[in-house]
Amino acid sequence: MMVLTAARPKGRQAAVLLTYEKTDIPEEIAPDLESFKYTDVAESKSDSVSITVNAKAAKWKNDWMPEKGVKLYPAIVVKDWNIGGIESGYRDYSAECGAFVLDDLSFAGAPDSLTMGGVAKPNDTSFSERNRTFTWKNTSVKKIAETIAGRYKLELKFEGDDHGIDAKEQDGTDSAFLQDLCSTYALVIKVYTSKLWVYDREKYKAKDPVWTVYESRPVGNPTALCVEPGSFKWNTKLTGTYTGGLYTYTNKQKKININVKVGTDERQLKLTGKVSSEADAKARLIAAIKNANHGATQISFTMLGYPAGASAQCFNLVGYGKMDGKYFVDQMEHSISPSSGYKTQVKASKVEKEDFA
Repeated sequence: MMVLTAARPKGRQAAVLLTYEKTDIPEEIAPDLESFKYTDVAESKSDSVSITVNAKAAKWKNDWMPEKGVKLYPAIVVKDWNIGGIESGYRDYSAECGAFVLDDLSFAGAPDSLTMGGVAKPNDTSFSERNRTFTWKNTSVKKIAETIAGRYKLELKFEGDDHGIDAKEQDGTDSAFLQDLCSTYALVIKVYTSKLWVYDREKYKAKDPVWTVYESRPVGNPTALCVEPGSFKWNTKLTGTYTGGLYTYTNKQKKININVKVGTDERQLKLTGKVSSEADAKARLIAAIKNANHGATQISFTMLGYPAGASAQCFNLVGYGKMDGKYFVDQMEHSISPSSGYKTQVKASKVEKEDFA
């Protein structure tokens, strides 16, 4: 396999193993590798990978020039890493990043370098490129997701409440349509090369934290995850967030307008539209409020590489006073290079207590 070895602070080692299509790339090209970046996102955008090599050797301009559309399978491997907040740390650990379709290839000269960019998406590009005009009738969100997943031979993983759909017009790609439909009910999607994952972000935010990160290393805890000095950023906002909402729709049979209200009036989101029932209006209203409120308080920071971490997990932040608390991982970016070693950048949203029932 192709191996990119990072710097080795205190004996720690981190490496990237790469499979090209179904072939392990020879280890002897490791000296050509300059950097590796893997971005793991919680929703909407696809996971991505970027690999840059020193391309001064003629082989990279000839036989070793990759082909667009092939699959890359990278994995992050650490040895003697000894971090993670558990007694022994993740001393020896391997994390597969997934399968990526090589869709972006660029070359730059002086010095010569070749960058390979891959995204986790179905082989059939019509998922995000072919426009469809169709009316979905007497169905549900889950059934629509099952139909679309089946079109591209994707395994569907559906983790959320289903919602009935009387009629819904599609005028666009399957990807855009499904994202919009799921967002209506506070569901989010992630697309992989062979899987479509639909999940309720709020239910994942309700899960227990699985790791803790500290402002500085606690005494007696040498494996603790710690924020890299100077990398921490925090922001909170009020504009664009809501304490409640009002949904107004027309009952055509009774020829009356019906108002559905949730929460309080301080900052009220007002919506109108066609719905199938009062329960449907309430579900849409709560979903819109939760979508708007997610990310009201955000943090970002860099820490020593943490291969066991992943998007959609929750973690505890400790050592920052009123900014401490439980956070949901929106994005983790793993980067490895011989010069800077293995680092993980985290972007996360604070989990706030809300009740709009």
